[in-house]
Amino acid sequence: MPEAYAVQAELERLLGWEVAGWFCACTNPVIQSMLGLSEPYYARLFAPFIYESEAELDADDFPPMVLECEFGFRLKQDLPPRAKPYTRVEVETAVASVHPTLEVVAGHLRNWPEQDVFSVIADNGTDGALVYGPGVEAWQSIDLARVEVALSVNGQRVRTGTGQNVMGDPMDALVWLANARARDGNGLKSGHLHNTGTATDIIWVERGDEAVVTFTELGAAALRVV
Repeated sequence: MPEAYAVQAELERLLGWEVAGWFCACTNPVIQSMLGLSEPYYARLFAPFIYESEAELDADDFPPMVLECEFGFRLKQDLPPRAKPYTRVEVETAVASVHPTLEVVAGHLRNWPEQDVFSVIADNGTDGALVYGPGVEAWQSIDLARVEVALSVNGQRVRTGTGQNVMGDPMDALVWLANARARDGNGLKSGHLHNTGTATDIIWVERGDEAVVTFTELGAAALRVV
């Protein structure tokens, strides 16, 4: 794992793109077991590829294109590196808003779905882009684990899930991310958007498809592949 993260960091240096958030993936314990991991992994969200809903994305920029439905957390204060782990209450206090998002997965290695997990991590977790909806600032009364998530493509519902599919609760995934970045790097930054892994199964999309994900109590995010 450290070697894969080191390649990620070198990729950031070479590209020179601004980091505008982090995401964690492999937040499902069953998938972790299948891949031989003891915890999720994290990677960068680059500013040039974070879009407001309703975005139009060029299929040629993200081949092949896979969608995931994720909870996004915008922070209002930093969670910097420190030796003592952050508590759930501390992380909750740092959250300004919670957003519905569509993560566009796009690997840059040949036959990337067949690569080992450490190559995937080195490839910045195969992150392509992120599309986010307006979100909710008064999120504290929402039970994120019970939020229902539904993805429609071209008007047909194709995937469903709940927040419980993300480590039992998306907030628990954000706590993990905050502590992993406090341990390994420069923490999490105020104003950045941080994602916590998919609440539904992935789905492949192609040119001409229109996708809309709806999160109960949180709203929707949409994109069109052109």
